[in-house]
Amino acid sequence: MIKGCSPGDNGNLLLSETERNEILKKHSNIKHLVKAYLGADEFMNSGKRYCLWIPPNEVKLAYSIPELKQRFENCKRFRLASKKEATRKKAATPHEFDEKKYEESDSIVIPQTGSERREYIPIGFIGPDTVVSNATRVIYNAKPYLFAIISSRLHITWVKAVAGRLKTDMQYSNTICYNTFPFPDITENQKKELEKHVYKVLEERESHSEKTLAQLYDPDKMPQGLKVAHHQLDLAVEQCYRSKSFESDEERLEYLFKLYEQMIAEENTKGTLFEIEPKQKKKTKKK
Repeated sequence: MIKGCSPGDNGNLLLSETERNEILKKHSNIKHLVKAYLGADEFMNSGKRYCLWIPPNEVKLAYSIPELKQRFENCKRFRLASKKEATRKKAATPHEFDEKKYEESDSIVIPQTGSERREYIPIGFIGPDTVVSNATRVIYNAKPYLFAIISSRLHITWVKAVAGRLKTDMQYSNTICYNTFPFPDITENQKKELEKHVYKVLEERESHSEKTLAQLYDPDKMPQGLKVAHHQLDLAVEQCYRSKSFESDEERLEYLFKLYEQMIAEENTKGTLFEIEPKQKKKTKKK
């Protein structure tokens, strides 16, 4: 899991739906240079935004379009005016995002900021033609069973305990929330079982496609079918840890922290004398 792409462009590489349609109406040959751009707000509220994503072999074509060339020149001026040397250096390639982390693959996206009132973290799958912003976290080439783990009650209980805060909202971090989350090794059959519950959650969402994720995951308005699907998913995830279900979030958190302590203890022994086999003594040559 990594942070999404930061444009560092003062808005010049980003397009509203209207701007995107106007440019493509005049220049249909650059449709492949415009991708969907997904930030936390677009993800949660079904908004639409786009960005210019120019691969090295298409730079000449991009600069031949007056509207795009003007945007690149504006971006260059913006970066040159920065107090940061690293940003000023990026002025040499104003057609590129400041941070280029995009991969052309199916992915799981997680909004960085989330309400502590929610019972689950709203996450989702996105296709290969979407660039995610730095207001999200993303897992490229994501396996479906990971969706179950991240969207489980166990995981949000962990996140609420360890995440940073912006006022009262949780700040999801790949290093603090995801990398530290203790999860056992599971079998392929267990992964397939988790995936069944993932698809059930997605089916329930689709049955309320007129609603945004923000509406679906409002704890006061969450549809009953979606609640049931998530509860069944929770039980399947918890079975990966132990056969007995947890009775409270306090019990979940206590169990997770014990696993975390074990995980840290194991990490601390790696590369130490405990893992290094003693060297064989050299045989003394007979004279």
